[in-house]
Amino acid sequence: MDDNTIVAFLAIGAVVFIGFFGNLIFKRYKVPDVLLLVFVGVLLGPAILGGRLHLLTTETLEEFNNYRDLFLSVALVMILFDGGLTLDIRAVFESMRLSLFMATATFLLTMMAVAAVVYVAIGESIYIAMSLGAIVGGTSGAIVIPIAGRLRIRPSTKSTLVIESSLTDVLVILAAITLLTIVRVGEFNAVNLAGDLTFDFLGGALMGFGVGVLWLYALQLLQRQPLAYMLTIAVLFLTAGAVELVGSSGAIAALAFGLSIGNRGFVKRQITSVYLSGGSDDRIQRFHAEITFFIRTFFFVYMGLLFEFGTIDGLQLIVGIAMLCVIVAVRWITSSATSRIGTLPQEDSSALFALMPRGLAAAVLATGATTLLVGAPDLPQGIDLTALFLNTTLIVILGTTIIATVLSYRTEKTIDKRKRLQQREIS
Repeated sequence: MDDNTIVAFLAIGAVVFIGFFGNLIFKRYKVPDVLLLVFVGVLLGPAILGGRLHLLTTETLEEFNNYRDLFLSVALVMILFDGGLTLDIRAVFESMRLSLFMATATFLLTMMAVAAVVYVAIGESIYIAMSLGAIVGGTSGAIVIPIAGRLRIRPSTKSTLVIESSLTDVLVILAAITLLTIVRVGEFNAVNLAGDLTFDFLGGALMGFGVGVLWLYALQLLQRQPLAYMLTIAVLFLTAGAVELVGSSGAIAALAFGLSIGNRGFVKRQITSVYLSGGSDDRIQRFHAEITFFIRTFFFVYMGLLFEFGTIDGLQLIVGIAMLCVIVAVRWITSSATSRIGTLPQEDSSALFALMPRGLAAAVLATGATTLLVGAPDLPQGIDLTALFLNTTLIVILGTTIIATVLSYRTEKTIDKRKRLQQREIS
């Protein structure tokens, strides 16, 4: 075994240990582990410990980036499936109106506000500014779902946050790619965009939920077989891949598939011939929780590896901070409006405001944005668009993750304080 392999083994083991203890810290002190894992990734990056200790060089990271899209797609599908497993379908139906309002209002207002900031800063094409606004316009399901799942808030509020992040993941991808295509070819078709959005949301949801219901029938026959629950993961990836092949959203399908599997009782009441013992259901959830823990631990560490502070110049820093301020302001407006419409309690309203982190979709699109602009006429001169898109987006990702972590901790402490006061009143 060569030295690089030994170092890799040690690093993998250390990261898993850190992820495990981060989970314990959350249970004990209510501090989400997301920021800890991202910080570990920053430390392990080539610019800090990774390069000095020969753990990870810039060349090694570039080689790993060749598989980035695959890794991030697997992480997104697994985390969304996990989110679906833990959602109550009745709470989903109850929160759908608020989810749609929150997702649409937050995305559109954020995109326009960020576009205004970027356009003032660099001028030139409004579509380039709107593209960057679209990239950071939505929350990340890969970060929101693990945090929301642990907060002691209403199930309907958790559903609102999960569905919002899932919807905006798709909105971000479609809107950003559409706007970048407009910059390159100079054409826009609103009808096609509306059709793509509808097919992505409805097509992915219906196909994912339908396959999930059918899979419950199969699990009825397979539940006495050893490792039968492993096949659920296989069906998950087959479903996500098939849905993507027909042009719909594999991410939405993964969420809907998990929703049907996790709501065995609801499906049983609607389709009386379906039976799945609770033991089998519990095994699926326990097994998947362990897989998801492993994947999301490395996902957040990888998010930290993306940060290269030495490449950020003054303009990018100012624009990134301005974008972050705008995102926070828009989130406050839309979360306040949603809380009033849904008459949410204070803790739920605070959680709705707090969970604004950007992540997976934003990082991928910011990295590949300039590839989509190849051949575009009249691009801004004297501005490195690759660095501008990537570095400002990374500032937003780091900033919103810090805010989400701090405010989530504050929300949990507020809940503890309220419970202590209630106990004193009773006694």
